[in-house]
Amino acid sequence: MATSLQRTVDRGVLARTGALVGVCTVALTAAFVGIAAIVTGDAVGVISRLQFYILAGAVAFVSGLLVLEESRHRGRTVLVGATATGIAGFLLIGLGSEGVLYALAEPATVLSSSLFVYLVAAALIASGVGYWSVRNWRLVDRRMPDRGL
Repeated sequence: MATSLQRTVDRGVLARTGALVGVCTVALTAAFVGIAAIVTGDAVGVISRLQFYILAGAVAFVSGLLVLEESRHRGRTVLVGATATGIAGFLLIGLGSEGVLYALAEPATVLSSSLFVYLVAAALIASGVGYWSVRNWRLVDRRMPDRGL
């Protein structure tokens, strides 16, 4: 077993964590490719698919409401969390879908570009920071000044 700071690390936990970071990295890379496709004007027909991305965001919002309402959270925290979930769902599903569609339509352009390696690296860093932030949210929240919410 691997050790870290005199503690034993469970390989199963390490495998699940690695898989989660891997999936998030792939999803974020697709979203970053989607952003690049939209910015360059190569995302053909994005307006015709926008309605489905809005629907996905609405589903994510309601799912967030249901999950958070059943947790220990109450009131404004539930609404803010569900709203953030809806927006993140809309953006991730919309941009990720556009990235996948662009990669399928122009695989040589996407994979041969050095920009793709940078996008994967940025997605991996964002996944790592996101994982750490979720695991250490209480520590981060205590250090932030009261925002008057």
